[in-house]
Amino acid sequence: MFRLLIAACVIAAAGGIAAAAIVAATEEKAAALQRHVSVATTDSSTAPAPRPDSVPQQIPARMLGSGVPVPIPPSVLEVRNGWLVSDGRTLVAVYAGAAGYDPSVGRLVIVRQDLAAGRQTVRTIDAGPTGALTITAAPLGSAVEASAQTGSLLVRAARGRTLRLDLGAGTLT
Repeated sequence: MFRLLIAACVIAAAGGIAAAAIVAATEEKAAALQRHVSVATTDSSTAPAPRPDSVPQQIPARMLGSGVPVPIPPSVLEVRNGWLVSDGRTLVAVYAGAAGYDPSVGRLVIVRQDLAAGRQTVRTIDAGPTGALTITAAPLGSAVEASAQTGSLLVRAARGRTLRLDLGAGTLT
């Protein structure tokens, strides 16, 4: 009986220690959470973020050399050169060269981006067996950001033939 009484006391004491440990752990967690809550509210600013600059950022029309990285994979276009313009709302880029799978096929790729809507279109125009194409004449400068987007570019084929790309119609003649 005495042993039973001692065993009961030991079990009760162990249970009390376990309960004390649980209470201590709960209090520590509560304190840590309270510190986290107080820090989180002071790290955040309640002032509204400034409005983004809504003034369109224009890019003057310019030629792009063959060393400029382009967003078209070489399997689609082996680039010779390109041309770029933006009025701040729409960006137009034209890349000239040859089809990636066949260097005898002249190819143009027109990339248009609606910057406000976040949309992009990519149009590929093949000139046939002309060899690689090169843009030879295009609107340039800061006075043509809007008008050049639907203007025309002159393109020379590898064999010397001159073609005209109408950006408004998207045709090559």
